[in-house]
Amino acid sequence: MSNITLLGTGTCQIEHERRASSVLLELDGVLILFDCGHGVVQRLLEAGISHDTLNHVVLSHFHADHVSDLIPLLQAGAWSRRDARSTDLHIYGPRGLHHLVGGLMNLFGLSSFTQPSYAVHTHEITSEHVEIETLGFDFISLPPAGNHGLRFDWGGKRYALTGDSHFHAQEIAFLTGVDLAIIDSGHLEDEQIVQLATRSQARVIVCSHLYRAIDAPRLQTWAASEGYTGTILVGYDLMSFEL
Repeated sequence: MSNITLLGTGTCQIEHERRASSVLLELDGVLILFDCGHGVVQRLLEAGISHDTLNHVVLSHFHADHVSDLIPLLQAGAWSRRDARSTDLHIYGPRGLHHLVGGLMNLFGLSSFTQPSYAVHTHEITSEHVEIETLGFDFISLPPAGNHGLRFDWGGKRYALTGDSHFHAQEIAFLTGVDLAIIDSGHLEDEQIVQLATRSQARVIVCSHLYRAIDAPRLQTWAASEGYTGTILVGYDLMSFEL
């Protein structure tokens, strides 16, 4: 079975109902976490995934609400008494990833986050494509915040995930022809969400990374009046889509 699960649909705001940004991909047994904001490790457990079975984490950029739960993820892997890690952990991200992870190791001490039984590998992605196990993904720069989006094909359909979304030509191109897009829409105005929908014609757009309430039915009606033929949804933590 293959799924996309929204683990965290919030931001830096501390809320009861939303954790910070994260999406879990389950692709024929390969688990990939896209972003790892605060509270996400707990959400991972609530989704039925033990942290020590997660071997791949992709970071869109280095804002704290997208990376802060790397600390409990690494520490639990090294020191948990019930589910300590026994397999290598691979962390992928843009330039600067080695500095980020190396800085955490230096700050807390290498023994806080690693054990001799496994290794933590960092992979700086320097092109627009990355291979994770046997799977291929587009890793596309989406300015202005050093942000990147992850896009892939599965079962004849195309999927796209963004970090902090903004309204510009690169974002529209990234979403064009996509069957399911999860966009971090906290930095977008309602009109910009509508324009992203109408100009990309992504079949389903899920609004995540929410600082504010979004009225999806109103945006749906607005976008339809401008020629959008797809669906706009508001994401919530643990919302899941079967692929």
